Amino acid sequence: MDSWWQRYGVDVAHSAGITGAGVKVAVIDEQINPDLPVFAGRNLKVSTTQLCKTPTDPVSNDATKSSLHGTAMAALIIGNGAGGGSVRGIAPDAEVTFYGYGADDSGPMCDPNTADDISVFGYAVKTAVDDGAKIITTSVGATAYANDGPVIAYALARGVAVVAATPNPSQGLVDYKKGYDAMNGVVAATAIDENGNLQSEEGQPLALPQTTVVAAGFDLPSVGVLGDWNGTAARTGSSNSAPIVAAMLALAAQKFPEATGDQLVHSLIATTNGEVKEPVQSSDGYGYGAAWLPTLLENDPSSYPDETPLVGKAAGFPTPEQISTARTDGFVPVTRGRSFDDTEGQTPQPGFDLSSAIVWIVAGIVGVVVLAAVITVIIIVVQRRKARKGVAS
Repeated sequence: MDSWWQRYGVDVAHSAGITGAGVKVAVIDEQINPDLPVFAGRNLKVSTTQLCKTPTDPVSNDATKSSLHGTAMAALIIGNGAGGGSVRGIAPDAEVTFYGYGADDSGPMCDPNTADDISVFGYAVKTAVDDGAKIITTSVGATAYANDGPVIAYALARGVAVVAATPNPSQGLVDYKKGYDAMNGVVAATAIDENGNLQSEEGQPLALPQTTVVAAGFDLPSVGVLGDWNGTAARTGSSNSAPIVAAMLALAAQKFPEATGDQLVHSLIATTNGEVKEPVQSSDGYGYGAAWLPTLLENDPSSYPDETPLVGKAAGFPTPEQISTARTDGFVPVTRGRSFDDTEGQTPQPGFDLSSAIVWIVAGIVGVVVLAAVITVIIIVVQRRKARKGVAS
């Protein structure tokens, strides 16, 4: 990983002993192959909690769309550089637990395996928080469900930072502003290329108002291609950006172990573009700017308030009251029925756009060089269930 890896100062951080050691990171996705060389020697486990009411398998040894996506997301955090794509993770010593929905069948998200009236995403978040996660990231999205408000409030109250990929172009959401990334308190990560460009839709930049930060996301190497774990291809989308931002937060969490998730997020948005400043969110789709690891690691988050700076987002929940309740009473589920429009029919959306799907089939030329060129800076948006089920990529 050459230029971008260096621009993020990853080797410098690792040389200083900042590798994510001791930080628990939850990856919520579809499937993963944990036995690949890229995870050898890494601290990776697959949760045994059955997320879906109808049992599914979060592990797949076959290189399918679902397993390729989930595997790539975990590798961007803890990959060791071995195998197809030679993917290296920003937080190689983090303790990653994978929470899988199972193979994507192109239908609606599965019903959660819980009596609480929350979505399967909400159930995955609740499970990860109870398992001790400090950072939660997902690159599979769907329309946000209002009854998940208390779950996100519970995560924030427990000091957990939640990161979600923003939608990629043309992924079928009724409204780009209704995904997990549009929930209060959730860091919305959008992809940019090495020149700082956003993904485009019909010739125009896809400027999403809910974006919190932008990060590398264009032309990253894949861990395998369809049917072959040894191949690689260019992969573009905000799906990539979410685990990269989550890994940055994991390094900061190691360096500043007393910081809460909200304080880490405050520091994230106050250190974008390589400078420490008063955070100001733009309206051009870049949010507070490009997530920047060197400045993040230089900035002590303890001076920031232990409250989320990410409020007033389109979904409208969790509400301040739900967050306050979670601080005193823990998780208090909503008892009413579904209350957010278009929740049930949304199909999960993976984190790759159409152009990247074509590249998957082409297979194998981008490899390490591409990875280096893009793991760098501020890359762009990946969407729903892998953004497939509606939002992240």
